[in-house]
Amino acid sequence: MLNSTQRSAAQAAHETAFDLSLVKDERIGDVLFLIASMIALISTYQAEETIIIEEFSQTPQPDPSARTVAASSWTFLIGSILIAYVAIVRYREIAASAPDASPLMLKGRWFTAIGDIVSVIGFGLSALGDQMKAHASSQGPTIAR
Repeated sequence: MLNSTQRSAAQAAHETAFDLSLVKDERIGDVLFLIASMIALISTYQAEETIIIEEFSQTPQPDPSARTVAASSWTFLIGSILIAYVAIVRYREIAASAPDASPLMLKGRWFTAIGDIVSVIGFGLSALGDQMKAHASSQGPTIAR
């Protein structure tokens, strides 16, 4: 049987491991945002190329940028879900484990969590819209953005 010192050391180790896990989840979300940004940048070059080719050849061209933008949007959505998850868990953790936490700290964490949830909704709508545009562009030439 564990005494109270051993129990508290085990609990501290568990909390540290949990905090590290949250930091890793947040880092994965940040990396996904970076990847999504690079994919979005590629899509702008694809759209530019399509416009220039159409201008010189006077023939409609398939638009590969629409699918690339959709891939970028879905990647942004996944990253924002991870970041929102971390914000919600951190808010709940501080609200439950630190009853003496300042109201300003709690309110700041709450606003962060709400903002990240709104971001998830926004990125979700954007991903759906970009996916619909990609589907439409596979049926004929259009510029995605």
